[in-house]
Amino acid sequence: MKELKTELKTIDLSGNNAAERQQWDAFVENTFGGHLMQTCAWGDFKAAEGWMVHRLGVEQNGRLAAGAQVLFKALPLAGVSLAYIPKGPALDFHNRALAEQLLTAIHQLSRQKRAIFLKIEPNILHNAQSHRWLQNAGFRPGNIVNHPRATLLVDLSGGQEAVLRRMRKKTRKLIRRARREGVEITKGQAQDLSDFYRLYKFTAAKKGFAAHRQQFFENAWQAFAPTGRAALLLARYQQQIVAAKMIFTFGDRSMHFWGGTSDLGRQKFASYLIQWAAIQRAIERGCRYADLWGIPDEIGEMIANGEEIPKNRQGDLWGVYNFKRGFGADIEYYLGAYDYVYIRFPYWLITNFLYPVSERAALLLEKLNA
Repeated sequence: MKELKTELKTIDLSGNNAAERQQWDAFVENTFGGHLMQTCAWGDFKAAEGWMVHRLGVEQNGRLAAGAQVLFKALPLAGVSLAYIPKGPALDFHNRALAEQLLTAIHQLSRQKRAIFLKIEPNILHNAQSHRWLQNAGFRPGNIVNHPRATLLVDLSGGQEAVLRRMRKKTRKLIRRARREGVEITKGQAQDLSDFYRLYKFTAAKKGFAAHRQQFFENAWQAFAPTGRAALLLARYQQQIVAAKMIFTFGDRSMHFWGGTSDLGRQKFASYLIQWAAIQRAIERGCRYADLWGIPDEIGEMIANGEEIPKNRQGDLWGVYNFKRGFGADIEYYLGAYDYVYIRFPYWLITNFLYPVSERAALLLEKLNA
């Protein structure tokens, strides 16, 4: 029998043609490594934030089989930029022909845009083989990570009662207590974003992490609300908004990216009730998992190394972890960031001098999300 020849073709799907956008999003949703941050709506959001957006794909025998939404941010230097692929590319790295074709196109475009380096954060779980592949392909581990490598994932199988049973007893108790205290959950709209931001900024200051500006969230809402993939949940106590959470759904996951709680909300345990409301919404929408988004990376490292996670540890984001783990979630640990360097000296300055691994790294993280 004659062996069928595999034909690969690189295509550009960066335009706003409705059919192409639909094709792209369907591909991302149904492809290994696909993620919300590789969708057209996320590209629209980042374009509003000043990024240039390009979508490159590789067709295999006429079918889109690999792709990457590449973001470029111009720097205040001599015509250079940063290139970034959040939670991508969407491809199986171990399909050598596909990966090489796509990466060749990405590198060519990045050089055209005078990128100092390309940062990728693949939506792939930590494994030795993928780390080796990326390093063999010329990538180096990035010392600045834009998105958390470790997260907590709630299994939604079995419905609400099953999820409740898998929670910690204390978490169930505090959900019920918030209701008894009179906390109510409502759905927010665009006009509620100022209240959301007030709570988010208060929480950022209290926890000590860099806060985005309000326009960042308004741009995200404008990009995603029309798609039905975003929702704003509000927790009210005596008509006062005391907690808020912006959540997204894509594929089989609900993703709980951003939120905040006031001191009064903490006193009334509103954060427990609003997290449960977000999980309930995910179940109602048919999601398989709720991604609670972001715990200390060192917890993922401990899991990867077979170490026992300390109980009741405090400081940094450990309080966030202790809160989220009460919802019966499992830890997921991703590959992290990898950089491909095109212009060595400016890259060295950026990563080793201007933004070393310290609290100053938050400044670059804010720029990447700005």
